[in-house]
Amino acid sequence: MKPIALRALALIAACAAIAAPVRAQDKAQSVFHDARDYTVRIKAQLATPFLGDERGSWQGAGFLVDASRRWVITNAHVAAQSPANVQVAFAGEPFRPARRLYVDSFTDVAILELSEPVPHAAPAIDCDQPPEIGEGVGVFGHPYGMYFTGTRGIVSGKTNQIRNDLIQIDATLEPGNSGGPVISLRDGRIVGIATSMVNGQQKNEHVNFATPMKDVCRILDLLGRGIPPEPPLMEFSLLVDPDGRHTLEVGHTYDPARWPFQPGDRILAVGDEKVETLSNLVTALRGRTGTVTVRVLRAGHTMDLETRPVLRPSVVARRGISIDGALLAPAIFEDSPSLSEPARLMVQSVEPGSQAEALGIAPMDIVQSVDGRTIVDLDMLAAYLDHRHKVPLRIVLRRMSESSDRWFELLARDLAGDDVHKVGPAAAAGPDQMGAARPTDRAGH
Repeated sequence: MKPIALRALALIAACAAIAAPVRAQDKAQSVFHDARDYTVRIKAQLATPFLGDERGSWQGAGFLVDASRRWVITNAHVAAQSPANVQVAFAGEPFRPARRLYVDSFTDVAILELSEPVPHAAPAIDCDQPPEIGEGVGVFGHPYGMYFTGTRGIVSGKTNQIRNDLIQIDATLEPGNSGGPVISLRDGRIVGIATSMVNGQQKNEHVNFATPMKDVCRILDLLGRGIPPEPPLMEFSLLVDPDGRHTLEVGHTYDPARWPFQPGDRILAVGDEKVETLSNLVTALRGRTGTVTVRVLRAGHTMDLETRPVLRPSVVARRGISIDGALLAPAIFEDSPSLSEPARLMVQSVEPGSQAEALGIAPMDIVQSVDGRTIVDLDMLAAYLDHRHKVPLRIVLRRMSESSDRWFELLARDLAGDDVHKVGPAAAAGPDQMGAARPTDRAGH
């Protein structure tokens, strides 16, 4: 080949090498330009927290997922697991009230419903498999109050060591990014929700996590069809391996009638849906009640079991009663049947400076009795408080003991009962919302 032709080919190759990153840069610019239109700021205020939340106010991010329904998605820790005042604002627009339509108790996901029509278009969502390692992604949010800011990186891994499945990314996440979109720089589709930095607190800007949209799409689909998307009440235990991952090998079942497992059973599928991780299992069981077939491997043989799952109580329907600064509410533990005296009501939080704090009442204290009466649910407590005449109010609490010869200590505390108020939805709730009894079966889906 002539030298001139060789030089021409080399020039073409060099131009192509230059053009590729330019096209990628143009795509990133387009992705972040579009993200500004559908990403939102979220402000939340929480006065009386349930267990796992903290009193205070904070900001985060979210993004539009259904314009016609006015739905915005964010993290559960941004919307709060407790009754909270939430407001949402698009870029260049004022904050407006939003309703916590759905908050998940397994995956860090919440759906907000805006109070007014939305003049914006929702982005395309990738409901297929999570993106592959090495794929370029962008994160859009409000790091440290720098509103509507984009960062970019790659998918650096996948993990199920932190309970639910997560995508590991090296795009920077900072306070204010939580709940924002994680976007494929290849096609602009949403592949995840920015969720956390490593360990939630430890600073490492190159190890961050996003919730994959595949699991979230199941929630959105069920919610859109009017089917409660809550995860199942899994009254059985799965073994945890040395790396902290939940295997799908059953260690124990606490309700053999609903979950007829035997120790050593390995869960393979729910119906025809193959499951490989805890997240897969929970997603496959979402919204399903009645009789559900679960395939297991038992002693080397595959067999189908008929299970009867029920759904966990609704997070947004949670209610409690605050007595002199101690918030009491139902305790929902999937292994409660293992206790001879299951926890029914528990102290969820204690208000700083309150009488309850002065008496040493603490979160996780279990209500044993009130004025000598065994209280089995929140409605029973509310009825007693409405008609009580005795002052003060004597509450006996069960607390994990520091002694080496017993699990619990019983503590007696006398509260004046001067400040009693209800927390949560004002409408009367049935057992499904109160957590006072086993959630009732609904039609299977």
